[in-house]
Amino acid sequence: MRISNTSGGILFVTAVALGLTGCTGGTTPSDPTVTRTVTASPTSSPTTAPATDAATDPATVPTPTPTCGPTDGTAVASRAIADLPLPSGLQDSRWDPATADLAGYDPCAALSWATVTLERATGSSPVAILLFHQGRYLGTATKEQYAFTPDVSRTDPSTIAVTYHYAKPDEPLAEASGRAEATFTWSDSAGRVQMQGDTPPAG
Repeated sequence: MRISNTSGGILFVTAVALGLTGCTGGTTPSDPTVTRTVTASPTSSPTTAPATDAATDPATVPTPTPTCGPTDGTAVASRAIADLPLPSGLQDSRWDPATADLAGYDPCAALSWATVTLERATGSSPVAILLFHQGRYLGTATKEQYAFTPDVSRTDPSTIAVTYHYAKPDEPLAEASGRAEATFTWSDSAGRVQMQGDTPPAG
């Protein structure tokens, strides 16, 4: 019995001592001074890392590749031409895929183009400018297809420049000297092509 009481007393005193030890010795984690000391210590030593880390070394990060469409521009343009509306007053004509100029088609470019005119076309026949975004057909540059073959060139991967030709009033078609300049730019933020500039005058 005496041993049991003594053991119980020893255990009780030990527990109290441990409790007192836990309650003394500074602030609790909620004390703001502790938070500032932990987060703002200027003497913290950085963790030592290997000289080269394959996971973070820029030389090991693969370069993203652009999204590209079909490389066969002829097939893409042919499908677009098949659904292309005919110009007003020329509903008896047909667009001629054999005349399509695909020099401007680029399956990886943000904006590329192709041109096509009508079967049995003359120098002043309408020409459609087909636009593509990474090989995906977007539609024609303008709703109306203008006469004469335009000059189309690339300004940057997202922009093309177009020079339209037209005959001025009382000017023979063979001597058409009118010019209209426009640019067409693919906008990632808008998700469409934006046009700036002018087209030939109506009529």
